[in-house]
Amino acid sequence: MAAETTASSERISQPPVSSREAHYALAVLTVISALNYADRGLLSLLLDPVKRDLHVTDTALGLINGFGFVLFYSFLGLPIARWADRSDRRFILAVSLAVWSAMTCLTGLARGVWQLAFTRFGVGVGEAGGVAPSHSMLSDLYTKDELPRALSILTVGSRLGVLIGSVLAGYVDQHYGWRAAFLAVGLPGIAVALFFRLTVREPVRGAMEPARASAKILPVVQTTLFLLRQRSFVFITIGGSLMGITVYGFQSWVPAFLRRIHHLSSFQVGAYQGIVSGVIGAGGVLLGGFLAERLGKRDVRWRVYVPALACMICCPLYLLFLFLPTVFASLFFLALAVIATSAYLGPTFAVYQTVSKVRMRAFASALFLFIGNPIGLGVGSGLVGWLNDRLLPRYGDVAVRYSLVAPAVFALVGGALFWLGSRYIEADIATASAPDD
Repeated sequence: MAAETTASSERISQPPVSSREAHYALAVLTVISALNYADRGLLSLLLDPVKRDLHVTDTALGLINGFGFVLFYSFLGLPIARWADRSDRRFILAVSLAVWSAMTCLTGLARGVWQLAFTRFGVGVGEAGGVAPSHSMLSDLYTKDELPRALSILTVGSRLGVLIGSVLAGYVDQHYGWRAAFLAVGLPGIAVALFFRLTVREPVRGAMEPARASAKILPVVQTTLFLLRQRSFVFITIGGSLMGITVYGFQSWVPAFLRRIHHLSSFQVGAYQGIVSGVIGAGGVLLGGFLAERLGKRDVRWRVYVPALACMICCPLYLLFLFLPTVFASLFFLALAVIATSAYLGPTFAVYQTVSKVRMRAFASALFLFIGNPIGLGVGSGLVGWLNDRLLPRYGDVAVRYSLVAPAVFALVGGALFWLGSRYIEADIATASAPDD
């Protein structure tokens, strides 16, 4: 009861954040999100030059790029999120950004497969504290109706990161080598970490909640059980995990596909990847947030219908990308697939914030990442790498085309599970907003 009283008094004693300050915080958090995804996707873009230099197999690279990252990212995400639900989210996020940026720089110094794996683990350690605190902060800066749009704008940062990271890394790799590319992308994050800590204010917990809503900190077991009893949370988590196989499978192997199937240079791959995943993907993110916010005001289930439809649509679009013979036709359908893939992210994260209580929101996002990332990033990247090596004797470099069919199909199942979750969203939001007994 004391914790709840303290949290309630915090809402009264601290001045509310103005809309201008909220928008500024969102802008800086979006920059951090961009750095997060620029660093995260760098190894995928540079798989082939790293493979040649360090003499590693596709299976090893798939595991390092998948499980090597996700192992620490997912498991450390829960205790860091629990910390963020109790403490200063700005400090946690600033330290996390500095760590993952420094480890990205160190990746450029790797001289063997084990050093590469170690630095990838380090990036995962830092990025474990990147997503959940950001989501929790935004839930205290924007209302429930505004949150899908705010989280979609935050997610645009991931697409901008892909754009900037892909173009910059592709150019630097082609002219100076892959090692210099890791340094060029990693260094800016250290300066941004200090800037963020000094200029962004910690928002008041539960500022956008009704006064009766509980802000009590529950034990970890009770928090977890509460979330698992929210049926929309369960369906969307499973669906999002399967969709993650699609997202990360293609994100990890599209650069290799473009090199091996369409014979593009490093700079061409970086430019195409940046434009399609960055610029066009950002449009998809904003579209998903806009539709979920606008339609969700009429019927709250549309907050889940939007990501459900986006997941199901992207499967046939990815298949067209894989099997059309010309690079321009292939990239056209990749662009459409990326729009659909990107549209599901913001509304999904917004649902997690609205079906969880005030002091469990960072934990809710982290729990999804804990469950979803080993499946999505681990299986998505590793499965394609494993299939490549199995199919290589028969298909040669074309094997990557057939390997990527598997992650495309998972999107259909993921979308169906989102649709099932929409049946429970209204009741789950009411449960999360209710006072404790």
